[in-house]
Amino acid sequence: MPYGLPSARQAKRPMDPIALTIGQMFEIEKFSREIDSSKDVDELQSIAKQLLVAWKQQQAASAWVIRQQHGL
Repeated sequence: MPYGLPSARQAKRPMDPIALTIGQMFEIEKFSREIDSSKDVDELQSIAKQLLVAWKQQQAASAWVIRQQHGL
């Protein structure tokens, strides 16, 4: 997969607790191709903003889990 994504073998390493599934890898590839084919700047800006929000929500969720595990 051209976006520096792990191979199917790498995605299933038992030592990696956050490995992408094959389905997730295909989803990333699909959306990456859609982004690459878009010429609409407004659409790309909207996608970038959605990804930024999702990224920050994931960071907040990860921090919450860590706090819960440490009893904070």
